[in-house]
Amino acid sequence: MSETHLRRQVGICGLIATLVLLTTIPLYFIYTGAPPQWLVLVRVLISIIGSSALVVFFVGFRLVLLQRSRDLEWAATLVMVSGLMWQTFGLVAKSLEAGTVLVSSVPIESARFGILAPGQFLLWGSIGRAMVTLLLAGSGIAILRGHAMPKWFGQLAWVLALVNLAFVPSIFFGSDSTHFYSANGWGTTATIPGLVVCWILAGSVILVRTPTLEDQERNLA
Repeated sequence: MSETHLRRQVGICGLIATLVLLTTIPLYFIYTGAPPQWLVLVRVLISIIGSSALVVFFVGFRLVLLQRSRDLEWAATLVMVSGLMWQTFGLVAKSLEAGTVLVSSVPIESARFGILAPGQFLLWGSIGRAMVTLLLAGSGIAILRGHAMPKWFGQLAWVLALVNLAFVPSIFFGSDSTHFYSANGWGTTATIPGLVVCWILAGSVILVRTPTLEDQERNLA
């Protein structure tokens, strides 16, 4: 497979995954109180589809990072493995969320309340932030050394890695979801992960649109 073809395939997969995941955001604001069961299950189903697409993206992204330098295999593999673990933990949290509403006889915000809700806190919070830190740090190393993508994108990965690392200790700041910085806070489990999804979205656009060395050589021929 040519470099251009691989980059565009991976980019398209990333676009699909991130856009699907971003559609879940407004579904959290349709109801001011506890949402009905069907809405929670729709959110979970959309997340399953988006996360499945991200699994394909991370496998392909590893190959993109290796195209310019095989010496970076350790960093590219770190990106893939940590990305897959991030999605795995997220799917486990979604399973707990869906399980809560399936057994509840009344509407319940299963991401915050219910017997299974506390099991989600670290999956979305500290554990998720740790895996994303590895994902972004590995991406920054591979991009800056391998030059497979623009330098600024690798630098942005490093900045976001530090931000995610800063949220790992949120486990010590309670579980009030109305707080920005807590084990289950909206900053820890929503805002920061949202920024990471936007970073993947931007990277996907770059892969689809940015000319490769192969394209440049063809244009000069």
